[in-house]
Amino acid sequence: MNRLVSTIAVLASILASTTAFAPSLPLATRTGTFSPNTAVNEYQPASLQRQRKSVAQVQTMGLFGLGAPEIGIVLVAAAFLLGPDKLASLGKDAGKIAGELKEVPKEFQAGMAEGEASAKAMKEKQQAETAVVEKDTTTE
Repeated sequence: MNRLVSTIAVLASILASTTAFAPSLPLATRTGTFSPNTAVNEYQPASLQRQRKSVAQVQTMGLFGLGAPEIGIVLVAAAFLLGPDKLASLGKDAGKIAGELKEVPKEFQAGMAEGEASAKAMKEKQQAETAVVEKDTTTE
């Protein structure tokens, strides 16, 4: 039990320390040129001022706002907590589920073909009934 508590505490401190000190945007140096209109730009409305383009790189986050290192740490901690026996059984279960998921498209295609066949049969039946009704009305 103490091992579990200490593992959770270590993980929490690692996750907190990695996100607390990381800058949200990279620091960029300003490389601008002198413009004679700089004094005029200060007094223009914000809608007329030329906006500075962002030089920051696009930040992508993984699952639930966690990056790859954090997810890796969580997975390693889960492996330590579960142990090799439980991981083996989870792997077998995941393999079975993956095999079952491979059958889903085949079942879907079979269902679609069956639906198309029944719709075609119903349409032919309806056309035959209308042909009989039209034949009866024209003979009278």
